[in-house]
Amino acid sequence: MHKRFGFPVSKTEAVGKLGLVAVALAVVLVPTCRKWDNPLDPTGNYPPWEPSNPHPCNSGFGPSVGLVLSWESHDPDSGDVAYFAVAFGTDPLPSVFKENGFDTTFRPTGVACSTLYYWRVRAYDDFDTVLGPVWRFQTVPALVMTAPDTGEQLKTYSTDTIAWTGGPPEAKAASGTPRIAFTADGRSGRRPDAAAVLAAADSVVVSRSADDGASWIRLGRATTPGQYVWQVPAPATESARVRVQVHASYDTMVGISGRFVIADSVAPQTAGVTSRDCASARASGEVRRQASWPEPHAEPGLCRQPR
Repeated sequence: MHKRFGFPVSKTEAVGKLGLVAVALAVVLVPTCRKWDNPLDPTGNYPPWEPSNPHPCNSGFGPSVGLVLSWESHDPDSGDVAYFAVAFGTDPLPSVFKENGFDTTFRPTGVACSTLYYWRVRAYDDFDTVLGPVWRFQTVPALVMTAPDTGEQLKTYSTDTIAWTGGPPEAKAASGTPRIAFTADGRSGRRPDAAAVLAAADSVVVSRSADDGASWIRLGRATTPGQYVWQVPAPATESARVRVQVHASYDTMVGISGRFVIADSVAPQTAGVTSRDCASARASGEVRRQASWPEPHAEPGLCRQPR
């Protein structure tokens, strides 16, 4: 028996009292449970980071074919998962969100050329939601071939111009240095926004076909915006086409001309009568008048009518 304030206390009662004191101290001294330990207690939960670093960049350009939107965001709580929903369209305040799971990329459908699009991302976990800013970008115009025209006839070995409109704009960087833009949200993990130069063409490759596009032969790279000067090659064909491939870091846009004709600039040689001298041949009436196609030189011994 023990005494408490002069009154006897049993050993069992004393142990019970000490146990209650230990439990009370544990409640006071042990830190509050984190959300992932106790779903009923969200104390200390941090919301996902606000979506940032959009791709394509804000107020930039993007492709209309194969467009992929991407952004950066995550939940700072190590045991949490951030989920996302995306609103995309031509409304300056997009409000119809489509669930995207925990993926930070999104592929919209029905994207048109030469259109201004707006989009934003909503990031959330089990307890908090963060709505990102509204971003916008312009889709690049469709790549359209303007020369040669469909049905046009070009002569072999002549000089002509392949021309087109649309596609990504030309890069405007000083001394050939790509433009680099940074996000302005001040969060950690920022990186140069490569989308700042997404719309600028990396290279423009021009090719030709003599069999209606069944096979292609590379002509070279265009160095002048919207055009490429070439020497029309042989052989002659009625099924010629040219193709322009505009390569950018995100996509390749392709333009193919209509079918046109490549004709010989020199007519095939016509069989003639050869003899020791043209005068005797003319006297015998064996020389026929030949077509007056321009030729680089006359074959030795081939008699021609005077013009």
